[in-house]
Amino acid sequence: MFGKVTGLLISVILMMTVASCGKSNETDDQDRLTQSFRDESPELQQHIAEIVKEAGQSDYKKALNKLALLSATRKLTPKQKYAVDVLVRQLRYDMEEEIFSAQEPKGVTDE
Repeated sequence: MFGKVTGLLISVILMMTVASCGKSNETDDQDRLTQSFRDESPELQQHIAEIVKEAGQSDYKKALNKLALLSATRKLTPKQKYAVDVLVRQLRYDMEEEIFSAQEPKGVTDE
């Protein structure tokens, strides 16, 4: 039993550490996306700003859909492609974390 509780505690601490590291990089990922499109048309820059705003408001589905459309409809530079890919990974991670944290944790049983 002690091993199960210790393992659970270590897992929770590890997940919290990873989650806190991911959140600190989210702003950097959004800035990277904005910077990679800074030389594009004002309309495209506005579109990128909307994606960043939705990502910042945790509207993951809208941001991910717009990023997917952006990738599918434009020829991206390597820098832009990297920025899009990094933000997509971060948003997917954040969305999964939100889903998992909303689930009811199951109690530890004594066996």
